[in-house]
Amino acid sequence: MNQVFARTRLILIGLFVLAVAATSYYQFYYLWPMQKCERAGAWWDPRDRQCLTPIPIWRLTGRMPGEPKAAAKP
Repeated sequence: MNQVFARTRLILIGLFVLAVAATSYYQFYYLWPMQKCERAGAWWDPRDRQCLTPIPIWRLTGRMPGEPKAAAKP
């Protein structure tokens, strides 16, 4: 009977260690980089796990914010 309790205790300790290791892995590789990226004001891409800097629209169009739109020529 003592052998059953000893084996059960070892199994439960092993499951606990496995759960702690899995939680630590998830925090280290997924949560902490995402939180660091969002604190910096950037965008986190979960598919590629990259921290990306947003590009303002004025860099693409050449117009500054508040500048009127160019009229279309007929």
